[in-house]
Amino acid sequence: MVDEERLPEELRKLIDEKKAAAFKLTYADGGYLYLCVGYGKQDTGGYSITVNELNASESAIYLDTNLIGPKEADGVNKNPSYPYLVVKTPFVDKTVVFD
Repeated sequence: MVDEERLPEELRKLIDEKKAAAFKLTYADGGYLYLCVGYGKQDTGGYSITVNELNASESAIYLDTNLIGPKEADGVNKNPSYPYLVVKTPFVDKTVVFD
């Protein structure tokens, strides 16, 4: 997974444009492939994303993620959040399947 400050500037802008709604996208840059999954606007902070599966076959890359809600209502940031995840891999020319 990649921290926001380590993302290519163009990809950061693209995510910023799309983050209000759920999204799934791929981005290739500098020999790397970025797999991006966003869950859209959430009413509070405290969300996390788990990767259930990340693997490749001869023809495709599979990424399955899940959004996990805040554990406690009391300690949760009341400001809206836009949870997303970016996975960086060496570039391969394969279809990406998001589950």
